[in-house]
Amino acid sequence: KMRGKLQGTRTTPTTADMCNVAWKKRSFADHLLASWMSLFLAALVLVSCSTRTCAADPLKVIYAVNAGGEEHTDRNGIQYDADPLKGIGIASDYGKHLLMIGRVQEQDEVLYRTERYHTTTFGYDLPSDGDGDYALIMKFCEVYFDAPQKKVFDVLLNRKHTVVRQLDIYDQVGRGSAHDEIVYFNINNGRLNYEGEVSDVRNGRLRLDFIKGALDNPKINAFALLKGDVSQLPRLHGTEASERMKPEVGSTNSKLIVDQKQPGHQPERVVRTQRDDVDEDDEDLDDEEFGDELPDQLKESREHSDHSHSQQQSTDSKKSYSGPRQPNPYSMDDSSILLPVFIAIGAFIPLLFCLCKL
Repeated sequence: KMRGKLQGTRTTPTTADMCNVAWKKRSFADHLLASWMSLFLAALVLVSCSTRTCAADPLKVIYAVNAGGEEHTDRNGIQYDADPLKGIGIASDYGKHLLMIGRVQEQDEVLYRTERYHTTTFGYDLPSDGDGDYALIMKFCEVYFDAPQKKVFDVLLNRKHTVVRQLDIYDQVGRGSAHDEIVYFNINNGRLNYEGEVSDVRNGRLRLDFIKGALDNPKINAFALLKGDVSQLPRLHGTEASERMKPEVGSTNSKLIVDQKQPGHQPERVVRTQRDDVDEDDEDLDDEEFGDELPDQLKESREHSDHSHSQQQSTDSKKSYSGPRQPNPYSMDDSSILLPVFIAIGAFIPLLFCLCKL
């Protein structure tokens, strides 16, 4: 009996121990499986992130120009070339008389102190770099006028896309302050896509034109064309620019429409292309420069220019001006140069008369 009791006592703990061992083995297997799943998910996340990083091309500068000025490297490392245009429009450094330029770092004020303007439509040829996402940064600064509705013009991309309508720099930021316009577009299979409009990229080059309107002359201070991951641009550039991001047709990287306006900005108005105040020589130059490639919207607006211009004249005739007409800030008065010569001649004649009397 005692032996049976001992055998029963030994059997009971042995069964319990076997259950404990089995439970421990099952728990260890579950723990190991959970660890392997965690490692697999982490590896999957890393591969996904690395794939996205490789897929997004780095942002690179295709072309940048300091209009009317010399070459300059800005604080972001963008190298701006000296203005290549010769004999087209007028290069001006009138902005150098300003003590400072607002809304920009001191290092980059030079980009807003020089400019190129013209009494008619003018523009630049820009190189492209194949298919991909692009961003065009255009820099402006009003250095003379001290009221809105003094200088208003449009910007045309690739002879078809009006990317900036009725730009009034003073109305945007006032006088002596930097204002940037950023335009996003896409090139796919050699065709430029912007806001549902498509145009051909000819010989790998784009065209950027500043359209003459009824109010003063078009101008540009500097511009830069970049390609790649345009999502890096807001962090690179800052938040003080008007971004014009449009959905791309047929692009895998479609973007929402973003149009960040400055405080006090007026809604976009109908594009105006009145050109009756341009000289005949300038008109001929413009026609030869554009030929038959003028956009349809400009051709249509020319039909109504006479009527619109007459309305503008009648409106201006009703205004009361508080002073004389403002002089052209960019023109040089030759009389100021000849004045010392006249004074010297006037002083020399009496002296010569006295010497003859002696």
